[in-house]
Amino acid sequence: MSDTLAKFFFWIYLLILIWADATVTNPVDPDLWHRLAVGEAICQTGHFPPGDYFSYLSDYKSIIDHEWGSAVIFYALYCLAGLNAFVVAKIVTLTLTLALVVWAGLYRRRPTILIAAFYALVLLAMLPSFQSTVRCMTFSHVFFALWLYWFQCERHGRPIPILLYAGTMAIWANLHGGFVVGLVWLAIVSVAEFIMGGHWRTWAIRFGICSLATLINPFGASLWVSTGRALLTPRTGFPEWAPVSWWTEMLSYPGYKLLLPGLFVAIALLIRRRGWAHVDRIIVILIGFFVVLSLTSARHTSLFALVAGALAPGLFVAEPGAKDGMHPLQRLGHMALGSTLLLFPLYIAFVILPGWGLTLEYPHISCPTGAVAYLKIRKVHGNLLVPFNYGSYALWELRGSMRVSMDGRYDLVYRSETYRRVDDFFAAKGDWSRLLISPEPEAILVPISDAVYPKLLVEPGWKEAYHDDTDAVFLPVRSG
Repeated sequence: MSDTLAKFFFWIYLLILIWADATVTNPVDPDLWHRLAVGEAICQTGHFPPGDYFSYLSDYKSIIDHEWGSAVIFYALYCLAGLNAFVVAKIVTLTLTLALVVWAGLYRRRPTILIAAFYALVLLAMLPSFQSTVRCMTFSHVFFALWLYWFQCERHGRPIPILLYAGTMAIWANLHGGFVVGLVWLAIVSVAEFIMGGHWRTWAIRFGICSLATLINPFGASLWVSTGRALLTPRTGFPEWAPVSWWTEMLSYPGYKLLLPGLFVAIALLIRRRGWAHVDRIIVILIGFFVVLSLTSARHTSLFALVAGALAPGLFVAEPGAKDGMHPLQRLGHMALGSTLLLFPLYIAFVILPGWGLTLEYPHISCPTGAVAYLKIRKVHGNLLVPFNYGSYALWELRGSMRVSMDGRYDLVYRSETYRRVDDFFAAKGDWSRLLISPEPEAILVPISDAVYPKLLVEPGWKEAYHDDTDAVFLPVRSG
């Protein structure tokens, strides 16, 4: 098979997998709603909304929003094409990210069956960051994949101007706090090059210039205050920020759980066969760093997948004619293994197609559509006491008429104590009823599965005004 034909079938194979994996489910990301609301406020008023613009329990009145650029882009996309456009955006950004990773990993090499199977696994490991609609962190994945591609270009003799790094960093810093990953990448490459006696000064200068480029934003140096707060905010109770559970939830993060040990074994065997002095040690060091990072938080597993996809193939590409000395049975076994690894993901893809297609899903765990519609019909105004998962959807749908107690901007608008205070209310813990009077809400939206629901049924001064299969709305008795 010619190289052109091999590349054609390789990309068709990956595109089929991308479409199937990206559309098997399309739950709207909970954070999309507050990003739309902030984007709308910026576009309509020309300035950044204060903290209490959407929330009555906000702790920070002056908001340094390190995702403001994403909010404006999302709102513009919504105005142009509606909500289903975010499913299309998810597919496009996932395709672009994987394409950059593949270009970095192969760099003009001919794809093989095993390489195709490897990238099917990389795609599966990336999916947790792309499973819902497009998120702000998607921009971090795209930019990081681009920088990985540039890194490989330079290793093949194609220098990248420092202005390109500085320019992309200036944009990145206005879209998502994940720009810190880019700076960490430059720092780690600098250290690895220094250890190996390489061109570490070039990378150190890039680190310094890109650090200065982050100051090109509406908030100046204060952007680092917001970003630092986001990095240091405790996220207890958020599964994606906890380490991946390898045993209690064995079916979660399957791509990562297959890619990590498989790559670990492959690199260990490579080092044993060639010796540490004869492997690309910088690549091994960089992959090792992101292995450690992925073990600290499930949120970082997709970053490890990007690094593995961009850097690992260069370690294992066989020399021309390397299989010529194989025994016929070994060659047959090699072909059987490669074909199985290639065809199994393709079979699964065709099983799950067409999935949800481009249709958006509204999960009840984050979108209380019926209860919010009731509040809109009743034209209830004022403060809405609502749990964290519901806050962003209620904030968007009820903007202009109600302010929520809590929403997904917990590291921008609220202290961790405020988050716990709201969480304790719906769990009916401690002095939970204090939120009924300090400050007093005009309505309460509560999941009927929460511990506070039966207590509200007998709470003096409140009555259940709406009830469906998942949620209830309580109004003060004085409201009639």
